[in-house]
Amino acid sequence: MKILQAVSVAVLGAGLVLTGAGPASAQTAGTAPACVGRSHADLGGFAFVKNRSCGRAVRVKIVIRLGKDSPCWTLQQGQMRRHNYWGKYQKVVTC
Repeated sequence: MKILQAVSVAVLGAGLVLTGAGPASAQTAGTAPACVGRSHADLGGFAFVKNRSCGRAVRVKIVIRLGKDSPCWTLQQGQMRRHNYWGKYQKVVTC
């Protein structure tokens, strides 16, 4: 049992090193603030984001499950972007 635990810890640690996951990357992205509008349609495969009322520029990206995420966009007040995708809309995060 101890050997299995040691192997599990080693594999998990190697995975964190390879993916770059860790405390630094976990703090850089979070759910986008409520002042960023979101709209999506999985049937058509498109999503919109809009800086509605943030009062400043915000950097966001659209996360797609089983598909390609959008690039990280800087949205000025009132600016909107569209992302076409294959997959399922998941969320909008800061970047």
